[in-house]
Amino acid sequence: MRTKISIILLFISLALLIIYGADVISSKMASNDGKSGFLQLNEAIRGGGLGGGAVILSIIAFAISMKERSTLVVVLLIINGGLIIAGMVGLAAQGMVHDDGSKSSTVYGTTGLGILLVALGIVKVFITRKK
Repeated sequence: MRTKISIILLFISLALLIIYGADVISSKMASNDGKSGFLQLNEAIRGGGLGGGAVILSIIAFAISMKERSTLVVVLLIINGGLIIAGMVGLAAQGMVHDDGSKSSTVYGTTGLGILLVALGIVKVFITRKK
């Protein structure tokens, strides 16, 4: 039962990350009121709600199924972390991150959260492997 709950949470997290990425891609057509993308959210709300929510759900899923053996949970944790890392690398590569200290610290912090999720997936492999 714990594994099923974790898998559901991780799929919700994956959906949030996909929606977040699609909204960022579509945000190139910015509106005048500071909101952009198909969800019409500003960057802070979009990042905190969708990105932050996805990270929190992934960590909760890891905690729920920590001692349960599940390859799917490991794979989803690594995919979620990889999507976050890829998104931040993509932003940096496109030059969307300026020399502004706050934006670069956000990119580094968010990349760190992606690395954390990948690390949780790897740790789960070692915690649940048979001795």
